[in-house]
Amino acid sequence: MIHPDTEVRTVSAQIGNGVFATAPIKKGTIVVVRDKYDTCLSQDEYQHLPQPMKAAMETYMYHDRHGNLILSWDHARYMNHNCSSNTMLTAYNIEIAIRDINPGDEITTEYGLLNIQEPYDLCCNCPNCRERLRDDDIDRYGPIWDEQIRESLLMIYGTEQPLIGLLDRNTRNRLQQFCDGEAAYSSVMNLKWRLNQTGSSVKS
Repeated sequence: MIHPDTEVRTVSAQIGNGVFATAPIKKGTIVVVRDKYDTCLSQDEYQHLPQPMKAAMETYMYHDRHGNLILSWDHARYMNHNCSSNTMLTAYNIEIAIRDINPGDEITTEYGLLNIQEPYDLCCNCPNCRERLRDDDIDRYGPIWDEQIRESLLMIYGTEQPLIGLLDRNTRNRLQQFCDGEAAYSSVMNLKWRLNQTGSSVKS
């Protein structure tokens, strides 16, 4: 589920829709929680969908670290990529604001954390645009993203959190232990889709 102070608006004819803040969202705020109502399909389940359903869903789905395809049930699915995004997916099943977001700002994320299947050109037109999204971006930029996320996670319990009640007990415990210095930070490298259990290669 996405933060309640958000709405869908048109970004441009080229990009289409995006998600925008309707009130201030502070750095360290949980912006999206992966919850039980999000659709989670295995590779096999997805491949057996009727073609019209696959075509309609594939634009908005991403792969988790197990290779499952995830589709947000609400407008979180409309979040666009930006190479200087203001939120990032974490290894704690949440997307967190890594800087303050003002009313009217588009809420953007980093597609390099979503286990893309094929490289493709970007059209975010941001000042530091990478111009092309690659399937090894998480390996190249993971340490930079980790620093941004780690700093923001440490602000969680000092920031208003409308979505924190949606976290499952395990996630809440992991976050609390990290913030209390009782557990190590869980890197975004843990989001990477790696070899499956049979040892065969899986694209990432």
